[in-house]
Amino acid sequence: MDTRLPSYDWPELEKGWVWLCGAGPGDAGLLTLHALNALRQADVVIYDALVQEAILEWAPKAEHIYAGKRGGKPSAIQRDISLQLVDLARAGKRVLRLKGGDPFVFGRGGEEAQTLVQHGIPIRIIPGISAGIGGLAYAGIPVTHRDVNQSVTFVTGHDQSGNATQSPLPASSATPIRHRAAKVIPARGSTGRGWHALDRPSHRYLTHAWTSTPSHFPAT
Repeated sequence: MDTRLPSYDWPELEKGWVWLCGAGPGDAGLLTLHALNALRQADVVIYDALVQEAILEWAPKAEHIYAGKRGGKPSAIQRDISLQLVDLARAGKRVLRLKGGDPFVFGRGGEEAQTLVQHGIPIRIIPGISAGIGGLAYAGIPVTHRDVNQSVTFVTGHDQSGNATQSPLPASSATPIRHRAAKVIPARGSTGRGWHALDRPSHRYLTHAWTSTPSHFPAT
């Protein structure tokens, strides 16, 4: 595959910098051109569990360091990941922190950015397509629709310590989207605390769209 970038004034990933970059919801084709530009320049790529192997192949000269988190499995401590970014930047590396979805949507990118800034490390943020939007679009489900829902609420399925949680949803939320919440969403058609699966027009619409859509979902 030809991964040459089109003509453009692409930014340079300089030594000692860290770029926090979103890899999108799974399909490598949904990666942004800025992310591809970063992959082509990086000396080291620190990547999450949701980043596809095909994406890492676009950084063949870089060192690849896994820093993924999976529920119920041994995972790196977030503080250690953030400080590793600091150490690599101080060593003069061109560092790419590659995170699934968007780095600032339940991706702990904000925590990593804070740590880097506190240690005087220059950073750049490259947004990615959040799974909460891109995943639904791939399934043929619109996040908003003028006829049935005019608002969206994004909620995480885990608290700060990593334990599963089910926070109540605001009554005004037409379309609630839970990230990393397989353990807390009740079975289809049931009603759980803060999660009312079929009691709003938008849910009835979205449920119909989900069940009548071909299965071409992105990997997550």
